Amino acid sequence: MKHKGKQINRNQWKALLYKDLCDLRWNGQVLVLLITGIILIFLFAMFPNGGIPISFLLAFIFGMLSMVMQGNLIVEEREQRTILRLNHVGFSLKEVILSKMIVTFLTTVFILITFFIFYGGGFFFSLKIFILALPIVIIMLVAGTFLGIKTKNTIEISLFGMPIILLYFFVEGLLMNSNQGDMPWLAIFPNYHLHYGIIQLASNEPFLSYLAVPFIWMAAVIIVFASWYKKRNFN
Repeated sequence: MKHKGKQINRNQWKALLYKDLCDLRWNGQVLVLLITGIILIFLFAMFPNGGIPISFLLAFIFGMLSMVMQGNLIVEEREQRTILRLNHVGFSLKEVILSKMIVTFLTTVFILITFFIFYGGGFFFSLKIFILALPIVIIMLVAGTFLGIKTKNTIEISLFGMPIILLYFFVEGLLMNSNQGDMPWLAIFPNYHLHYGIIQLASNEPFLSYLAVPFIWMAAVIIVFASWYKKRNFN
């Protein structure tokens, strides 16, 4: 990757990723989200038959962790003016965003692995759930990146991210309290397919058909964001 004629080498990338990982130790809001997620996983593991579907817990991880964490990591670079220092040493905003997305993605994967360990089900069952969830993780990362660029502080991240989170949980609530054929219009939402895809997996039924809509959503969100980001840089 290039920035003003300079090539970012492997060692610089390692340094940027290492910086972002180390910053997590002092980021109070991110730590609170991580601890809350782990507590919920423990509670879910203790009461696996409490009537709460896996997709509902995953909704918290994707919305409150992946999206909000990604937005916070980006906006805090501007709040602390460290984005200017990174720019001076050769990192573009695009490279900083990519680094944050990698860190947030790895953190999400860590939380999911923790969940899979306590929930059980075996390696292949967990891998299939991760494949089902991957498009939604990417969507939330892109949404968090957009919020991080457009907002001024972490308070606005939570404020403007809340409608997305509420919509996600609203759909989850409808899915929890209805049968698959009751409200067919819910099939337009990607978490509908995650919810029923997991049910298919639990019954040892094929699940690949439930990947189509989430991947369409993911592709559309990436294309829209990339188009917006490109126009933003030209304006």
